[in-house]
Amino acid sequence: MADLCVHLWRRHVWLCFKSSLGSLALLLQLLPAHAQAPTATPAAGSPPQGLLSCDPIIGQPLVKIHEIVSTNGVLRGTILLSDHQERMAFRMPPGFGNVPGKPGLYQVCQPQYVRYFSDPTELIPVLPPGDYANPLPGPTLRARVGDVIELAFLNQINPADFGDSIDRGENGIGNGCDQSTGSGGNQGYPANAGDVFPDCFHGSSTGNIHYHGTHTNPNGTGDNVLAEVRPSPRANNQPTITEQTFKDQFDKFFAECERHLKADPLDEWPQSWNDAPLGPPSDPNSYIGMQMKLLQAYDNGRPLSQQLWPVDKAQYDQGRWPQYYIGAYPYCFRLPEYTSHVSPPAVHAGTQMGPIAHTLNLVMGQSPGTFWYHAHKHGSTAINVANGMTGAFIIEGQYDDDLNKFYGPGWTRTQPVLVINQLGVTPNLERVGPGRIDKGPDFSVNGRLQPHIKMYPGEVQMWRIINTSGRSGAFFAGPPKSDPTAKAVDPAKDFEWKQLAQDGVQFFDSNYQKSLNRSFLMAAGNRVDLMIQAPTQPTGKSFDVLVKPAVAKTDLASAFPVPLITIDIEGSGPAMQFIKQAPGFPKDLDDITDDEIQGTKSIVFSSLGPGSSIQHTINGEQYNGEVGEVVLLNKVEEWTIRNTTTFTGIDHPFHIHINPFQVTEVFDPNETITDPSTNQPLPKYVFDPTQKTLPGQCVLDPNDPDTWKPCVKNREPHRIWYDVFPIPSGLQISRFGRNVVVPGYFKMRSRFVDYPGLFVMHCHILAHEDRGMMMVVEVRPLQLPYAHQ
Repeated sequence: MADLCVHLWRRHVWLCFKSSLGSLALLLQLLPAHAQAPTATPAAGSPPQGLLSCDPIIGQPLVKIHEIVSTNGVLRGTILLSDHQERMAFRMPPGFGNVPGKPGLYQVCQPQYVRYFSDPTELIPVLPPGDYANPLPGPTLRARVGDVIELAFLNQINPADFGDSIDRGENGIGNGCDQSTGSGGNQGYPANAGDVFPDCFHGSSTGNIHYHGTHTNPNGTGDNVLAEVRPSPRANNQPTITEQTFKDQFDKFFAECERHLKADPLDEWPQSWNDAPLGPPSDPNSYIGMQMKLLQAYDNGRPLSQQLWPVDKAQYDQGRWPQYYIGAYPYCFRLPEYTSHVSPPAVHAGTQMGPIAHTLNLVMGQSPGTFWYHAHKHGSTAINVANGMTGAFIIEGQYDDDLNKFYGPGWTRTQPVLVINQLGVTPNLERVGPGRIDKGPDFSVNGRLQPHIKMYPGEVQMWRIINTSGRSGAFFAGPPKSDPTAKAVDPAKDFEWKQLAQDGVQFFDSNYQKSLNRSFLMAAGNRVDLMIQAPTQPTGKSFDVLVKPAVAKTDLASAFPVPLITIDIEGSGPAMQFIKQAPGFPKDLDDITDDEIQGTKSIVFSSLGPGSSIQHTINGEQYNGEVGEVVLLNKVEEWTIRNTTTFTGIDHPFHIHINPFQVTEVFDPNETITDPSTNQPLPKYVFDPTQKTLPGQCVLDPNDPDTWKPCVKNREPHRIWYDVFPIPSGLQISRFGRNVVVPGYFKMRSRFVDYPGLFVMHCHILAHEDRGMMMVVEVRPLQLPYAHQ
């Protein structure tokens, strides 16, 4: 079919897609809910062919993302947050619904304003008039365990580009939430939801960065998701705060930060503005003094409840690190390297309660592996991640050294980094109705749909796969086969794979050996390092790696497989094989034993159906900024994470910052087993003895919650480490006229070590997080309130 370009005259927008003219009527149903910022109106007549074709973002070679690489133990760079119009794809025809992979669907591209991360030093290609940028993740950060990270963060978003998703709460509009209206039964967001500020979509031009999976300082200029940076003021439609505005002061700050953190990996410097060479507030030319002026100017004319400077001043007066900034912010933290030797005692700033004497020894270091970063401003996390505000964070170490020893010097740096996302704009309120794509659009990889990767016969590659999607998991059923119907794998004709790491922590060798050709689910936020080998005698030239989108295991039965990546077999090269033994495992990440457990907690995630006044909660509460759980520093606890959601299947992906965890038990009340006589699924867990028809089924007592647990416990020799794990959905059963909710759950163990402070846990379906499914966790140092002499 030929490219069809349609100009929506009243909205000054071109649409181009591959279709027949008969689809035009359907296309016209996809008008945005409110107008985009107008583009130049083209001359009358036929639009130029390919003006907004989807060809540049579908089926192209995998894009190599620009990298910021550390040198001499320091990663120094700038992350710019800005916005522009990009070529965005969504599915047609609308009557088929939001079902990726469903036969008969095709892609339509349209220019959309989105927010994005970039590196100002990266060369950006000049676009011809009337063309638009193609989506890309933020730059890849590549550092090494032990390095200090020093990033200047600039926010140059133009809030005027986003209509009704501007920061309505801070402008006193309505209930403080983004709003739009539509026609018919779909009224747009918030529609029939009862969301109110702060638990709703809002604040979409405010930015920050979460360094997902890092074991580091969660306070001050570390992995502090409570810091919020508003956009730079503008003059003549240009930002007044640029990379040069605070460069000299940030350079001085980074040098001092580097001195502190290299001397003591446990130092959480700076604790307050008084620690940092950025002030004081009384100096109008200093960073802090200018921040004070900018915040007061921002507050001018706003009611006290919406002002930012009084909050910062109160925190500053208390010796705490303030929360709000405008235009620019310095991130500085260390990726601590674990060593087994004992260091002499030292004194560092400790916490806001005072200095702490300690050794320089870590209980647990930063693991080398595949990590990522993304926007984490509460209220706009889903919006910004869907826009593409994500990026890979590769932390190298002994893991890479062992791989390079086997495959050759520098091999790991040549391997593909695959940033998966579900790009969309619906939370921006630019589109409602059939064109909305927030509920499971097709996966992009490095900003492209179905990109191509080259492999020669017999080649082994290591794919660093990162699911930065804000909603859907990706289920990898197995490696591509020449004959998909064949049960056995033929290495001469079929691909093979082995999983080497999960969520930035490598596998024990026993888990690596067992992973050959296994299927796996990457929930939103998960990472997988995958060793994949091409067949030695392929029968075809191109093979698709298929995945199924899923927010719950129950989705897999009805989900359509979609091609994530196409592998093109071409060329030739030296014979390769999988590394025989997994790299040496870090001693500080040995299994958490029963004897280590010093406390337990029970956490309940729950979603109610659409229209509920409060829909997404943890322990029955929406996020309110207050501390929800407290753990003492350097304690080890086992938590039971439950999911009581039953109105539909939602396996909430549980994520906690700073410290990874191990899963010791999983209970899924919706789990099924296959009846061998009919090849049909039957429930594994039944609540009436008469319903048990197969040996593998288990009978649970509907009146005794103590029986609601797995009937068989499988203890792996070594447990896998995670920082995201999907909580199985609950099950509602009816017994004697009453409804009983049987929650799914998993049990996890974590060492809450090294770094005291505040961070969060939340659902990694980010629309749930933004609407309240988040809680603050405090790791508190153990300090006696009294001294006895």
